[in-house]
Amino acid sequence: MDDPERPSERLVEQRLRNRAMEALVALSKGDSGVRSVGVGDYINLFFDVIDDDIPWQWREWSCFTPEEVERLDAVHGLLQAACVVTPWNDTDDDFIASGWPGRIQPAARAALDVMQARGRFREDAEEENPSE
Repeated sequence: MDDPERPSERLVEQRLRNRAMEALVALSKGDSGVRSVGVGDYINLFFDVIDDDIPWQWREWSCFTPEEVERLDAVHGLLQAACVVTPWNDTDDDFIASGWPGRIQPAARAALDVMQARGRFREDAEEENPSE
């Protein structure tokens, strides 16, 4: 049984996979996704989990399929490109006007669709395959 005070690496990865799916929801909604959470969270919710500048190697997580990694990597690349050309203090309207949400939306929708096809993992016990 997992110790809730010290969850296994697998359980942490399952939870983070679920957080990635939640971040993809806003990204997959394009302009309305930006308006629903604000440009800061629109970008940061994804990068809080899926980012090359964080210590874990998300592409190697056992809870992702190769197709999920490929789809997440596409979203990651688009968000990185958007961040390079977007001022950090952009408003929601400015970011929407840049066209980035519309460019990110199809890739985010594809990633979310692939991940939702498998479903969410439980957050209280390790699973080989998602059960929720």
